Amino acid sequence: MMSSEKYLTELSGYLNPLSKEEKKSAMEYYREYVADIEANGEDIVEKLGTPRTLADSILSDNALKQFNDPDAKVDKKMHGCLVGILALLALPIGLPLVIAALAIIFALFIVGFSIVVAFGATGIGLLVGAIGAVVAGVCFLFTIPVTGLTFFGMSLFMAGVSILLLLAAVKVCQFIFWLIGKIFNKTLSKNNKEVQ
Repeated sequence: MMSSEKYLTELSGYLNPLSKEEKKSAMEYYREYVADIEANGEDIVEKLGTPRTLADSILSDNALKQFNDPDAKVDKKMHGCLVGILALLALPIGLPLVIAALAIIFALFIVGFSIVVAFGATGIGLLVGAIGAVVAGVCFLFTIPVTGLTFFGMSLFMAGVSILLLLAAVKVCQFIFWLIGKIFNKTLSKNNKEVQ
């Protein structure tokens, strides 16, 4: 159950397109109306709908009133039509930009995935090479000790580099999942705000 204060705060935010006088008048009316609803013990959202729904209704009623007002300026009447026309005219430019932005985001994720695969494969390859170098070091240790120790040193170096590459692959993978999660959370929270 939404409190009257929160309901009125959200409603006020949604009514920003109105003029100051119209917004003030609407808020005074609904402040009294919400107080009456609360005094009767009723749920505000059940009675009036969400703040967004109520604001949409107030804004559309206001737009109709202005459109039907013979004293209103032509500019005010045509404002909505002009916005619609501009949106249609911007569509041929905006749609390719949106598609390009999505393609760039997709390409960045593919690049990130490729980096993870490259680091992982190189790390595993170096780890296998390190194991081979240890085996070669054991074989040469008793016949040519310097060569055996060289192979042991190479194996340690390759093992260290492979561990670093595998850790880098894990970190890049974590970053990609974090980024995807952040994008989805932002999108979902934006959609939830629009629904309310």
